[in-house]
Amino acid sequence: MFEWISRQGLLLIYIFLFFNAMFESVFPPYPSDAFVLVFSFLAGRGYYDPYLLFALTVLGSISGIMLLYVIGKKHGDGLLAFISRSFLRRIFPLRLVERARKRFRERGDLILILNRFLPGMRAPISFAAGMSGIARGKFLIFSAISVLVWNAFLIAVGFYVGASWDEASLFLRNYTVIAASVLAAVIVILAVIYYRKRSRYRKGL
Repeated sequence: MFEWISRQGLLLIYIFLFFNAMFESVFPPYPSDAFVLVFSFLAGRGYYDPYLLFALTVLGSISGIMLLYVIGKKHGDGLLAFISRSFLRRIFPLRLVERARKRFRERGDLILILNRFLPGMRAPISFAAGMSGIARGKFLIFSAISVLVWNAFLIAVGFYVGASWDEASLFLRNYTVIAASVLAAVIVILAVIYYRKRSRYRKGL
């Protein structure tokens, strides 16, 4: 895909970079960061404008984030209502979702700031923010800060650090593995704490 894109005109490439960033915000498995890293690497060699690259990826990411936020805000409750009436209620932890929404409203600032640094969690966090009733302006500001910092960091790695694509790609893979491992560990710890509390509560009854 990259080989085909790199043979296109500059306008098409810049349009791709915008939608590339936007699509990743909606569909997390899509590897937009890898494309940003590649084009940043090439921008460091004079093929593309790094400032335009930065602007387009930031705008694309924010557009995707806001799309999910609006969907969560307008249709999140309806989705939960559908789940509560279907067989999915047996496997979907609705009580935990409600509790998470409450916590998100109370402590969502830090989560939004770290949003772009959590691979695989970017779309769920944006959707949850809409469901939790976080003000649109606040969500936009905090998310924009996260997007600006992450994209500047990623583009700088490709532009200045990567002596070769192999080294830059290795950096991105290692970061993703480390971040995902830390996130998984946190989820496991929280799950253990939750089930222990629930077990003590049942024993108390």
